[in-house]
Amino acid sequence: MLITRFLFFILFIFSTSMYAQAPAIQWQKSYGGTNNEFASSIKKTTDGGYILAGATTSNDGNVTGNHGTYDYWIVKIDMNGSILWQKTYGGFLHDRALDIIQTLDGGFIIAGNTDSAGNNDIGQGFQMDDFWIVKTDTIGNIQWQKCYGGSQRDIPHSIQQTFDGGYIVAGESNSHDGDVIGNHSFGNYMDYWVIKLDSTGTLQWQKCYGGLNI
Repeated sequence: MLITRFLFFILFIFSTSMYAQAPAIQWQKSYGGTNNEFASSIKKTTDGGYILAGATTSNDGNVTGNHGTYDYWIVKIDMNGSILWQKTYGGFLHDRALDIIQTLDGGFIIAGNTDSAGNNDIGQGFQMDDFWIVKTDTIGNIQWQKCYGGSQRDIPHSIQQTFDGGYIVAGESNSHDGDVIGNHSFGNYMDYWVIKLDSTGTLQWQKCYGGLNI
C-alpha cells in the first residue's frame, strides 16, 4: 500500500505540473516599418532599459534615415519597451548589425558585416562582407567606425570590451588577404577569425583558427 500511495503522489505532482500556467507576459512590442526588419542582439543597459541591434530595409514607421537596402538598425528602449531613440547606419548595399554591448563610458559598440565599404557612414574596406565595427556615444552618434577583413567573406558574431578599454571580436573568415593572415580554409570554407582592437579601433592583432574544411 505504501508503494501504491507513493506512486500516486508522484503521478499527481507530474499531472499538476503539466497544467501549470506559463509565466504571464509583462509587455510586448513590435518595432519597424513596412519592409523587413530583424533583431540579432539585445542587451540590458545601465538605466534598466535595453539596446537592440539588427537590420532594416524600411524607411518609415519607427525607422528613419535608411541609406539603401539593409542598414544597421539600433533601437534604445526603456524598461517598458518605449523607444527612446533609434539610429540607422550603413551604405548603399547590405549592412547587418549582429552584436551590441554597452561600453564602460555609457556608449555602445556594434559588430556586424557590410558590403557597402567606402560610402555614406562606412570607411574604406574590401566591399565583400567586411567586419564593420561602430562605436557610438550614449545616444547613438557615431564616434568612430572601422572595416576589417579581406577580399572574401568576413562575418563577426560577438564583441566584448576588454580590461584595457579595447575590444575583442570573434567571427569567421574565408579571406586570405587584407587584414586576414594565416587562414587555413579554402573555397567557401571558413576559419574562426578573432581580432583585438584598441579603444579607438586600431587593429592590435588578429588570429585565424581552424582546419581545411568547415
